[in-house]
Amino acid sequence: MIEILRKAALLSFFVAFMACSSDDGQDVSGGNEEFVGDVSGVGTVSASKDFDTISGTKVSAAGTNIIVLQGTDNSGKGFLLRLSTYNGTGTYDLGFTNIANTATYIAGTAVGQQYSTAYQGTSGKITVTSDDGKRLEGTFEFVGKVNNTSTSVTVTNGKFKVNLQ
Repeated sequence: MIEILRKAALLSFFVAFMACSSDDGQDVSGGNEEFVGDVSGVGTVSASKDFDTISGTKVSAAGTNIIVLQGTDNSGKGFLLRLSTYNGTGTYDLGFTNIANTATYIAGTAVGQQYSTAYQGTSGKITVTSDDGKRLEGTFEFVGKVNNTSTSVTVTNGKFKVNLQ
């Protein structure tokens, strides 16, 4: 009787093992999330969910929607986009006269290595092309400055694909 149970257990294990597939149709790589942009004087800065950090958060309260998207590579370089006036797909202007929405290039982890559109002499735009409630996709470009300096960078050809948490 024990031998029969042992063989039945072995057969059950074998059937269960063979039923498993290496491709179950689920994307565990973060849904092809990406953050990429060309930075003047630096080149292309890119973050992908497979190797780097990408996060997206949407907070809604009292009829106001705030979106924060960030993508940084493993050296600490990346982008941070904040839309405090988010109301769906469309284009959001950036610059000192509209500091509710900002874009920042993070050049590293040291103080003075963040170039933001929250200062005078900056400009840009973030365009959200797709929002299904779980994922945002779009493009961005901007001129960002370090606070209290004239040092600036220009970011072009920016694009993002970010899952919201």
